[in-house]
Amino acid sequence: MSSASSWAAEVVAGGRHEAEITWTTHGVPHVVADDFAGLGFGQGWACARDHFAGIVDHVVKVRSERARHLGAGEGDKHLHSDLGYLALDVRRRAADAAARQPAEIVDMVGGYAAGVNAWFAEHGRDALPAWCRDASWIGPIEPLDLFGVYVDLAIIASGRNLVEYIGSAAPPGADEHEAPPPPPPEPLVADPGLASNGWAFGGDATATGRGLVMANPHFPWWGEGRFWECHLRIPGALDVYGASLVGVPFVQIGFNQHVAWTHTFSRGSRFTVYKLDLTAGDATRYRYGDDERTMASRSHTVDVLGADGEVRSVTRRLWSSHNGPMLNLPLVGWGDTTAFSYRDANIDNDRFMGQVLAMNRAGGMDDLQAAVAEHQGLPWVNTMAADDTGRCWYIDASSTPKLSDDAQDRFEAALDGDLFTAMLYEMRVALLDGSDPTFEWLDDPAAVEPGLTPYDELPQLERRDHVFNANDPYWLPHATEQIGRHQALCGRYRRPVSPRTRMNARLAGGTGPVTPTGPGGTWTRDDAVAAVLGNHSLMAELVQEALVERLRAAEVAGQATVTLDGEDVDLTGTADLLAAWDGRYELDSVGAVVFREWLASFTPAELADAGTLFAIGFDPAAPVVTPHSLAPAPDEGPDPVLAAMARALRALTDAGVAADAALGAVQYVERGGRRVPLHGGFECEGIANVIAPIGTLARADLEPGPAMPPAVPGRTERTGLHQGGYPAVYGVSFLMSCAFGDDGPDAVGLLVYGQSGDPASPHHTDQLDDFAAKRLRPLRFTDEAIAADPDRSHRTVSG
Repeated sequence: MSSASSWAAEVVAGGRHEAEITWTTHGVPHVVADDFAGLGFGQGWACARDHFAGIVDHVVKVRSERARHLGAGEGDKHLHSDLGYLALDVRRRAADAAARQPAEIVDMVGGYAAGVNAWFAEHGRDALPAWCRDASWIGPIEPLDLFGVYVDLAIIASGRNLVEYIGSAAPPGADEHEAPPPPPPEPLVADPGLASNGWAFGGDATATGRGLVMANPHFPWWGEGRFWECHLRIPGALDVYGASLVGVPFVQIGFNQHVAWTHTFSRGSRFTVYKLDLTAGDATRYRYGDDERTMASRSHTVDVLGADGEVRSVTRRLWSSHNGPMLNLPLVGWGDTTAFSYRDANIDNDRFMGQVLAMNRAGGMDDLQAAVAEHQGLPWVNTMAADDTGRCWYIDASSTPKLSDDAQDRFEAALDGDLFTAMLYEMRVALLDGSDPTFEWLDDPAAVEPGLTPYDELPQLERRDHVFNANDPYWLPHATEQIGRHQALCGRYRRPVSPRTRMNARLAGGTGPVTPTGPGGTWTRDDAVAAVLGNHSLMAELVQEALVERLRAAEVAGQATVTLDGEDVDLTGTADLLAAWDGRYELDSVGAVVFREWLASFTPAELADAGTLFAIGFDPAAPVVTPHSLAPAPDEGPDPVLAAMARALRALTDAGVAADAALGAVQYVERGGRRVPLHGGFECEGIANVIAPIGTLARADLEPGPAMPPAVPGRTERTGLHQGGYPAVYGVSFLMSCAFGDDGPDAVGLLVYGQSGDPASPHHTDQLDDFAAKRLRPLRFTDEAIAADPDRSHRTVSG
C-alpha cells in the first residue's frame, strides 16, 4: 500500500457488485448477496436511500473539510474541528486500520462505499432533503472515508468530544496568527447522561427455557449517532437482523439464528486528561517526575471559505505532550503554570469492525464470548446477550485504561477530596496528574494494546436467570448479585445508582410493577415489552403517598402558601392532584408533570442519598431498595419538600403548562411537520422508557434540528421544560424484544424515530404513532415471514 488514496482506488476497482433488497413494513431492507462486497453494496445503497446526506456530512467532518465549504464557523467552530481531526491524524489512522483488516471487512466496506455512491449516481441531488440539496460538500465518498468515520465512532466517548479543544489549543504568547480565542465555557463533554437499558434473560427465567434479550438503547433522534434497521444475509455465511449506526456495515445490536445481544453506554472512562505543571518561563515544557520534558509540535493547514467567497489556507501549530494532544480546556485554557493534555483508549481501536462481524455470525454464547475475547474491539459499551440454549451474559468489555493500585487509590481519593477532579468526573472526564509518572497507564502483556486493561480483568457475569445494565457502573448487573471491584476507570464501585437503574433491577428481577406472565412466573417476549414500556415511576412508588400526606397536612395547618423570592405560591389542590395520579408517565397521566418538576427541585446528590428528600440513605449492600422514605419536615424553618413543590408549580406557570395537564398534551416530538404526543419519562423519575428534550450526544453534524420553543431558565437544563412543555429530541431509539424458541428467534420491535432522515420520506415519522400506541411489529427474519409482509417491495441493485 503506497498511500491512503491508492488503497481506496484498489478497493473501488475491485469488481462489480450486486445485491437483492426486499423492503418490508416501515422501509426495513432485507439485503441478500453472494459475498461480502455485494452485501456491503446492498447495505450501503439501502442506507444511502435513507441517509445519504448524513453519511457524507460525517465524512466531510473527519476529512477536516468543514471550513472549506462552510467557512470558519461561529467562534471558529469549523476551523477548530478541522484542525482537531488533523491533530488526531484520523486519515492516517484510517489507512492503517484498513490495511490491518481481513479481506471480508475490506470487501464489505468497499462495497458499502460503492453502494452509497451508486444510489447517489442514480438519484442525484433532487432526491436529497432540502437542507443540503445544493450544498457544495455533497458528493461521492471513498472506502477510506468510511474507515475515517469508524475512527471517529470509536472515540465517540472520548476524543470526538475534544476535537475543538484540541484544534484551538495554543500556549500563552503564541504568534498572533496561531493564537486562538479564549476557550468556550461549555462543559468538556456536553452531556454526561447518555442512557440505555439492556436486559438478557436466561432459560431459568423464560417461558421457552431459552434466551431472551430486550434491547432499549436511548440514542439521538437527529444527526450523528442514529440507528438504522436492516437484515443482512449471505446464504451459508451470514444471517443477522438488527440495527446499525448510520454509515456502518453489519449490525451492532440484534440477533441471528442462535444468539441475541444489545449494548448500553458504559459509565467507565475511555480517556484520561492529564494536568501538567509547566516550567517557569516556557509554557511548552513541563515537569515529569524529577525531570522536564518538551512538548512536540506540528503545523496543520486547512482551507477556509471566507466571507468574500475566496478559499484561503490557515496554518496553526498544535502541540502534544508524551500522552497526547494539548487541550484548550473550557474555563481554564492553557496557562503559564498549568496546561492539559489527554490520552485516548480508543484512538487506535482498529478492531471494531472485526468485532462486529464476529458477533454477527456467532453460533451461540461460546462463539460470542470468544469473539469479544479475541477482538476486544467494543469501544464504549456494556454488552448483554442470551442464546438459544438459555445462557445469558453481561460484560463491560470497553477499552479501559489500566492504572497501578497506587494510582487508582490516589485517583479515588481525589474524586472524594478535590472539587475540580470531582466536577470533571461528573462530566465523564477522569483527571490525572500528568507530571507524576505514577499515573501512566500500565503496559500489560495480556492486553490487546499497551496501556489497556486485559480482557480477563474486565467485569463480567454469566447466569441463567437475568443480567442487565442501565448505564451505571459494572458492579450491579443483576438484581441480587454484585460483581467485585475492578479497575477504578471501569467506574466508581458501590456508589449510589440512578433511579432508572433501580427500576431496571426490579423489572428484570421480576419484582417490579410489571411482572412476567409465563408459566411459573417466567418471561415471554411480550412481557419484556410491557415491562420496559410500563412507564412506572420508581420515585413515585417511594415517596408519592408520603408527599400527598405532607401537602394535605400543610393545607389543614393553613401552611399551603410558600414564599419564594418574595412571591407567594399556593399549593392548595396539589395533594388531590397527586393523590389521583397513578404514578405512571402515560399519555393520559395527570399529575406526572408536577411530580417531575418537584423532583427536579432537588439536587442529584439529594436524589441519591439521605438528606432533604430521603430519610433512609443509600446502602451498597441493598442498592436496589435504597435510598427510600420521604424525609420528615424539619423542626424549624421552611420545609424543603414544600419549597420544592412551590418551585415546581412556579416553573410550570412560567412555561405556560397547567399543573393538571395530561402528559401527552405537553410531551411530544415535532418531526416531519407533525406533532406526536409521547409517553415516557426521564432519568431521575426512575422510568425505564426514556423520552427527553435533553440528554442527547453533543451535536457535531450539519442536519437542522427541531425548532425548539424558548427555554425556561433554571429548568430546561434539568427536565427539558420549555415554553409549552417538553419537546423530545432523544430517548428510546431501536426497541427490540427477541425470544428464542424451538424454531429459532421470535422478535418484535420498532425504530421509533423512523428509518429515514429525510422529512419528505414516508419512513421519517411512520413509526412514531406505533410507539405512542405501544404497537410493535414483527421483525421478519425468515423467508416465509418476509414474503408475508403486506408492504413488501423488491429490487436488484448493482454497480
